[in-house]
Amino acid sequence: METEHNFSAARRKGASRATRADPAAKSISSATSTARLPELQKALRNLPDSRPDAVRRARKLIADPDYPPKRAQQALARHLAARLKDEIDPLPS
Repeated sequence: METEHNFSAARRKGASRATRADPAAKSISSATSTARLPELQKALRNLPDSRPDAVRRARKLIADPDYPPKRAQQALARHLAARLKDEIDPLPS
């Protein structure tokens, strides 16, 4: 599978650029976030070191000889080869 990134396509179709937030709104948001900081730090300290469900899934995937699928491996290989070629032989400016 190949993907193409064309960030200018949206602008050509009439989409406008994002506008900056109002500075007053930003300070209110910052104050709200700061007020919750101790609560968030406590929640972070109480998180487990690992998630058993994620570990089980990772072990299952590692044991699967068909993971990742060949198509994904080939797409990644093509992508990396193209990037490497661009670094070695860049287009003339």
